[in-house]
Amino acid sequence: MGPDAENRSSWRWALQVFFVVLWCFALVAGYFGLHKPAGGAVAGGLLLTAGSVLLWLLIALLAAALGRRLAGRLLAAEEPLVRLALSCGLGLGLLSIVLMLMGMLGLLARWQVLLALLALALFALPAFPGTWRDARSWRLPRTEARWQRWFLIYGIASLGLTLLVALAPPVKWDSLVYHLTAPRLYLETGRIGHPIDVPYLGFPALGQMHFLLALLFGLDRAAALFHFGYGLMALIVTVALAKRVFGETAGWYAAAVLLSVPGFFSVIAAPYVDIALLFYTSAGFYFLMRWREAYLAGEAERGWLLLLGLFLGFAGGLKYTAVATPLAFALSILWTARGAGPAKATGRVALVALMALLAVAIWLLENWLTTGNPVYPFFSDQGIYWDAWRHWWFDRPGTGLASTAPWRLLTAPFEATVAGSEGSALYDATVGPLLLMGLGLLPVIWRQLPQPARRTAGHMLLLAGLNYALWLYGLARSALLLQSRLLFPIFGLLAVLAGAGFAGTGTLRRPQFDAGWLVRTVVVGALALLLFIQAVEFLAIRPLPVLTGLETRDSYERRQLGVYADVMAALNELPEGSRVLFLWEPRSYACRAVACLPDTLLDRFLHQTHHWQRDAAAIAADWRAQGFTHVLWHESGMRFLVEQGLDPFTPADLTTFEALQTRYLEPVQVWNNAYTLYRLGG
Repeated sequence: MGPDAENRSSWRWALQVFFVVLWCFALVAGYFGLHKPAGGAVAGGLLLTAGSVLLWLLIALLAAALGRRLAGRLLAAEEPLVRLALSCGLGLGLLSIVLMLMGMLGLLARWQVLLALLALALFALPAFPGTWRDARSWRLPRTEARWQRWFLIYGIASLGLTLLVALAPPVKWDSLVYHLTAPRLYLETGRIGHPIDVPYLGFPALGQMHFLLALLFGLDRAAALFHFGYGLMALIVTVALAKRVFGETAGWYAAAVLLSVPGFFSVIAAPYVDIALLFYTSAGFYFLMRWREAYLAGEAERGWLLLLGLFLGFAGGLKYTAVATPLAFALSILWTARGAGPAKATGRVALVALMALLAVAIWLLENWLTTGNPVYPFFSDQGIYWDAWRHWWFDRPGTGLASTAPWRLLTAPFEATVAGSEGSALYDATVGPLLLMGLGLLPVIWRQLPQPARRTAGHMLLLAGLNYALWLYGLARSALLLQSRLLFPIFGLLAVLAGAGFAGTGTLRRPQFDAGWLVRTVVVGALALLLFIQAVEFLAIRPLPVLTGLETRDSYERRQLGVYADVMAALNELPEGSRVLFLWEPRSYACRAVACLPDTLLDRFLHQTHHWQRDAAAIAADWRAQGFTHVLWHESGMRFLVEQGLDPFTPADLTTFEALQTRYLEPVQVWNNAYTLYRLGG
């Protein structure tokens, strides 16, 4: 072919390519220019959702790299996913301590926090490649039987639905009472302290430091994702424990049992801390098990004890209810190391205790500096916003099952499993049937377990037993502690033991009957029903419209919170300088444009009449002296408490409240006989 022919061919090719590109892009651009795939609202909603996920993942990656940088050598032999979860847990705990220190020093400006995160990222920089390799190594578990495939489908579906709910704006009760209210107050005041009368601000705040990050960047929808992440990490550690101690089949069952607890999904979809405590308790036991293996093999062991101590401190930084866990671990260490002599065994316990104390000290110090009580509001009748009457009110001794129905202490596990329901006065959590079912099978197959597995199971039972005893003691003495959620810290270990119980039934096989087949059938059937229930609840919540921008946040909150959302919107329209006192309404997170004081313990009025013995005039004068301009009365909440007899209302209390309404409170707005906003007059 000559030069002219080649030139003509090149020009022809160029014209053809130009036509193809122009034709394709002109049609697509023209069509979607007039039929936009997403309007401004949709684009904004999707961007907000994506931003929340991105913030969570970036912080999780930083935490995992930080944890790997500090404990990488010790965790080098662990499976990549387990190493990732343990490293992330270590990093998140340390990150919370850094933020707490900054908050105590008044360094909570966004640029200051960003500088701190950058400094931590630079320190952890060498660990990022390994962390990324661990994350990329994740694969779906390989299934070898039909029941395993169903377990996997159930887990993916239930976790997927929960993730979508977690991405929606926060509406859960405790989130609006204090889990999000506390970090919002910290950011408003520029430091961590106790700025208003909310006793829950005295609780350890390790989990709330993660929520603070979400609020700091204007993405409160990311707060729940941190808790969801703890749920994933807890699942990873639970399965790893079950597989290491009882075998592969037990690992499958342990995952199914943990994911069969409806309350687990409800809680990880909200900015709570219960599942974070479950993770640190389970991970702490993982370190104890690895220490026992190293000790019995004569290998280096100190590193495992250091990690155990840190994780115990992190658990104490989440909830005071973790108090029984260190005792159980101390007894396990003493028993395992008894052959080394009392001094060496005690030295190992002392090392763990020292690390735990270092990790938890920051929360105790902050409490002591701001309230005068390191474990505020417990074990003291004095303190900021605190007195003997409120101490009694918060505790309510003598109202528990020991005084009202002592025989129910024997049936509490069965009651909590069968009748317990979230949002009700009956154990306030939905546990599901599989946890107790599997635990009940454990004695049947106990003798089939290898001796090492039995020894490890014994340590699990010690930890679970001490926590259960503490829970039972709480049930016995106070009606306010009738909550299954207080047992969540040991649900990971209980799932492992239940998984061993289920897996062990596979050996109960005869030509005429296979007990293992029956158990698998029951478990699969239960999971199918649980997934159906979860799907129905998901459809009722309908988070997808708000996640995609098709529904506004205000509309979503009205659907989920009812008239309460309208009330908060009205409060935010009050004149500047307004101060609103809540009565029988503890949720104040959404009240942002004006100063609001929630009735966190539902005692704001009765504290006036029972403790201070004040009449209506004195109460009104006290409220005016505190600068309140308005009073929000949660009428339906008060009416429920009076009708149920849950609080010590007397006829004199009701008369005083009527006098207060008549003489000193001027109605401003009424919402369906549920709420009334008053102007506080003279």
